[in-house]
Amino acid sequence: MTLKTFAACIGALCLAVGAEAAPAVDVSTVAAQPKDTGLGAGWNRRATFMEIFVRSYQDSDGDGIGDFNGLTARLDYLKDLGVTGIWLMPIHPSADKDHNYAVTDYRAINPDFGTMADFERFLSEAHKRGIGVIIDYVVNHSANDNPIFVDAARSTLSAYRDWYIFADTDPKWQGFSWGPWRQNKVGGGYFYGLFDDQMPDFNLKNPEALGYHADNFRFWLNKGVDGFRIDAVTMLVENGPTAYMDQPENLEILKQLNAVVKSYGNRYLICEASEQPALYAGEACTNSFAFGTQKEIKDSAKSGRLSEKLAAVLSSEKRPLMPLVLQSHDSYVGDRLIHEFAGNEGAYRVAAAISILASDTPFSYYGEEIGMANNGKYDDPGLRAPMSWDATQGHGFTTAAKPYRPYAVNADTHNVTAQTGVKTSLLEYYRALYMARQRYPVLADGQFSLISKAGDDHLIFAREKDGVQARVLINLTGAPQTLSVAGTGVWTSALDSTQLTAQGGTVVVTLPTHGVAAYVKVW
Repeated sequence: MTLKTFAACIGALCLAVGAEAAPAVDVSTVAAQPKDTGLGAGWNRRATFMEIFVRSYQDSDGDGIGDFNGLTARLDYLKDLGVTGIWLMPIHPSADKDHNYAVTDYRAINPDFGTMADFERFLSEAHKRGIGVIIDYVVNHSANDNPIFVDAARSTLSAYRDWYIFADTDPKWQGFSWGPWRQNKVGGGYFYGLFDDQMPDFNLKNPEALGYHADNFRFWLNKGVDGFRIDAVTMLVENGPTAYMDQPENLEILKQLNAVVKSYGNRYLICEASEQPALYAGEACTNSFAFGTQKEIKDSAKSGRLSEKLAAVLSSEKRPLMPLVLQSHDSYVGDRLIHEFAGNEGAYRVAAAISILASDTPFSYYGEEIGMANNGKYDDPGLRAPMSWDATQGHGFTTAAKPYRPYAVNADTHNVTAQTGVKTSLLEYYRALYMARQRYPVLADGQFSLISKAGDDHLIFAREKDGVQARVLINLTGAPQTLSVAGTGVWTSALDSTQLTAQGGTVVVTLPTHGVAAYVKVW
């Protein structure tokens, strides 16, 4: 190695020395440099988040692929809708060339989405509008073309060999419905990759590998990112042929990473724990999605009865730590809601009201607010169609003759332009729910009390905060009904500002089919 080559490798991983340029990726230590993002203290505890896939949101340069400049141009739409938090699916260069969960470089921006400067401008503009930004982060595995893995796979003498998990022969472990050990085509033998041969798992028992992720966290937090969503936290550690889910080491790993996030102040960490979300919510992950509950919300809205499991989740002491969500980019969570409800928009609206008003920190999925469909397929790619902005040929997403992926099948009818300003539209309904939370913070993070019980044909709950009371009443059925709840005095509707006066210590509300009411009173 020449002095010039050695100098170029300081702070980076150099994989080869020779006539060709050596691929490199930054693995240097990152010192914390906290800065104020301008968001109010505790913003994330009452934020209304939207999950956005940059590739599918807005194309600014006509190549048929969404990018950061396009997303920046849509920030006013998000602010006006009432979104105060954005969760970005992975934004890094990736081996899969699509969803980006096979990360090639953790400290870079996917060139399909633009430049680092484009991202930094987007982040600054989001903060100016009071919108926090968290980014998806994949701790469990990297890409198989990540330079760190390539170096580790090439030789047992690699300084990074123990950052991954290797074996000379296939140990024949289980791993989902297939074996997780993959042929190492670089240096021979096998490596552990639970999800795919494109995704080798990190050895997170190695403090150096975990420390690298902590440094990556600081890299992005230093840029002003407001936190992270960590992917697949149930599978971080493997302890044997069948011991690859919810191992005790997982919690300790997450606590260390969460400590980095907390050290910056006013930042946020949420985890994808698909099987046991309550196990991770709290110290390990500030929040954990209430996965499984989305089915209970949808089933309650469809059946007209409050399910036992939903009532249990809403009564749980961990309810504030487990944000509700109805759909996402993963098909295991469910199809696009317009398909789930088979066109029953009343049940759709009930589910939305439960998710947004019964959660302190609700998450929606881009296009959910307009009833956006899949693109003809109920699979992961089908759920990630380009956003439907209008009914033109490119649906407002791109000027290209053809987008990188087909549009939603209902883009001509269910789009932002068609619904904006239409009082009865789904879009304006979502806006009303989001804005009610902003006008009346008690609806966002007030102390929650479930009044209904499992089996009821309605959902009623109360919230209280700083001398303000709220009552939310939801008709789960396809017929009008009159509901009542204890209360005295004059109450103001958070959805339309009308008022009603309690009679005899009771607030009585007549609701239409699948009707929703939220009333607030200052003591």
